[in-house]
Amino acid sequence: MSVPPRYLDRDTASSLLAAQGFNSLDIECVLDLAGPITRNGAIVWAAHSVERLAARAWWLDRSEIGIDLPKAA
Repeated sequence: MSVPPRYLDRDTASSLLAAQGFNSLDIECVLDLAGPITRNGAIVWAAHSVERLAARAWWLDRSEIGIDLPKAA
């Protein structure tokens, strides 16, 4: 038995992302990249797509993904 996909409306997705530290421009970027779909006449985003993109948000905490920025010469 498979689990049906979850979908988020714009307000829900925006609230979840804002709670994780995303600003309004970051939120628009994630939603644009996740790509909205129409489901039962409503524009929604697949939760797994939003979650995957949010997990890759290096600007939230660079130390978590191990990016070492070069020091100025």
